[in-house]
Amino acid sequence: MSSTPRIDELGVIFGRTHGFLLSDATAQAAVDALAEIARDVIAHADGAGVSLIRDGRRISVGSTDARVLKADNQQYLLGEGPCLSAWATTTAIVVDDATTDRRWTRWASIAADAGVRSCLSVPLTRGAETLGAMKVYSRSPRSFGILDLRLLTNLATSAGALLGHVQAADTPQRISAAVEASLDGRDTISIARGILMERHGLDREAALERLVSLSHAAQTSISDTAATIEGRSPDDNATAAS
Repeated sequence: MSSTPRIDELGVIFGRTHGFLLSDATAQAAVDALAEIARDVIAHADGAGVSLIRDGRRISVGSTDARVLKADNQQYLLGEGPCLSAWATTTAIVVDDATTDRRWTRWASIAADAGVRSCLSVPLTRGAETLGAMKVYSRSPRSFGILDLRLLTNLATSAGALLGHVQAADTPQRISAAVEASLDGRDTISIARGILMERHGLDREAALERLVSLSHAAQTSISDTAATIEGRSPDDNATAAS
C-alpha cells in the first residue's frame, strides 16, 4: 500500500480487477473485490469493508479481515455506528478516535477493544437510491484526511454504479456505462495533473492537491475539473466511454 493515496492508483487498481468485475460481478463478489480496492487505495487504511443495506438490514458484506468484520457486525447488532449513519444520512462520517467518540458509545467501545481507532465511512448511492456504505479502518487515531475522503467518495461513486447494476438480479452482468465513464475520467485526471505539474512546477502530490482544491472551489467533480484543465468539455468523458 502506498504511503500517499493517488487518484491514478485508483485507475490502475480498477484496471487490474476490471475483467473480474465484468465476468463475475455477483453482489458478493463485487463487495469483496471493492473492499480490497478500498484498502489498497487509501493510505493508512489497515482494513476496509463494503456493506449493502436494505431497510436498515445488511444483505451483503465484504471485508478485508476479521477486525473489520467484527466492528461491522457490531453496528448491525447494536443498530448504531458510522457505517449505518453514512447509509441513513447519505453523508460521509469520520471517526477520528473511537476511544473518545461519543456519538455511538456502545459501538465505539467494542470497536476500540477490537483495535479499530479511526474510520471513514461514505454512502454507496445510485441516483436517489442509497445502496449501502463503504468504509476504511485504521489501528491508529486520526488517520484519514480530506484527500482520503475525496478518494473514497470517488471510489464509492463508481462502486455505487456497479453495485446498483448488479444488485437487482445478483447475477453476472456487464459493468455499467457509468463505471466506464468513471474509468475514462482517471485518464483525464492524470493528464490534468501533468498539466498542473508543468504549469506550476509542482510535484505529483502537490499537483493532485491543487486539482482537489480547484474541484472543491468550483463545486464540481474532480473529473469535470480535470476535463476543464485539459481543455475539453466534461461531457466529453461520457462520450468517450460510449
